[in-house]
Amino acid sequence: MKVVDLHCDTLNELRYARKRGEELNFTNNKLHIDINKMKQGDYMLQCFAAFINLVHKEENPLVTALEEMDIFFQFMAAHPNEIAQVKTWEDLERNRREGLISALLTVEEGGCCLGNLSVLRILHQLGVRIMTLTWNHENELAYPNTVPVDCAQVYPCGPNTTLGVKEKGFEFLAEMEKLGILVDVSHLSDAGFWDVYNHTTKPFIASHSNARAKSSHVRNLTDDMIRAIAERGGVTGINYCAGFLDEQDCPEKCMSNVKLMVDHIDHIQKVGGLDMIALGSDFDGIENNLQFKSCADLPLLEAELRRRHYSEDAIEKIFHKNALRVLREVL
Repeated sequence: MKVVDLHCDTLNELRYARKRGEELNFTNNKLHIDINKMKQGDYMLQCFAAFINLVHKEENPLVTALEEMDIFFQFMAAHPNEIAQVKTWEDLERNRREGLISALLTVEEGGCCLGNLSVLRILHQLGVRIMTLTWNHENELAYPNTVPVDCAQVYPCGPNTTLGVKEKGFEFLAEMEKLGILVDVSHLSDAGFWDVYNHTTKPFIASHSNARAKSSHVRNLTDDMIRAIAERGGVTGINYCAGFLDEQDCPEKCMSNVKLMVDHIDHIQKVGGLDMIALGSDFDGIENNLQFKSCADLPLLEAELRRRHYSEDAIEKIFHKNALRVLREVL
């Protein structure tokens, strides 16, 4: 079953490895994602996020993003017969015909733009087509969904229902819609989610978020949010992180397995419909208690969906068709 994955943190892991003096082979490495594993998992398209952690004050967030994009471009150049970047729908269609895996650049942390629309436009020229306004820290654009806004207290904590998108963030929303960069509300505060809903007209996505009704972590979506994304024609990518799938009294007890993934899929389908469900693994940004050892294990999810009596067409929608529908409007 062809796979489209809306989010991974592989570029960040590769950057850290490089800083440690390790040069990881993108053909076959110890991470969740490499070319061989993507081939085993039958991948059509992987979205690669340039991830920035603003808590690292010694690092310039824009430089960090560019370093990760440099790694992305180097790997694309080194493996032209296996994987290729896509900036347009035509790129993706060409890769399909030529049997290549497609790779799409995204940004996880709009703070890398330093509040400058010129940076946003340059990132678009480099091929960025999806961007979260925040990660887990306040920036020039918006507030994340943690109260207090402290990475150490992401779990457990209550949702941020009062602080949302800032004035500069609204400027970015308008420019992102104009350019064709999908607004990604994963990590954004509850208040910010509704700011996006009320100040945009096009589909938006939650690239790697699950259902809060099944796991109360604030990174997940309420039923009202699920309905809003569905109404706008967007998707949410099922996140494989144990803490976003399982409901336990501490994160160490949480598990990640295909049964829990399909429990979330069942709920989201009942609330927002089948057409809004996609995949957003968060691979190489998650660890601990994972049934999936790598992206080669996606057939396990397909098998569980079949066991739960999902049809071939339904599985195709979840695995790639729904995400492609939204991307086609942007690419």
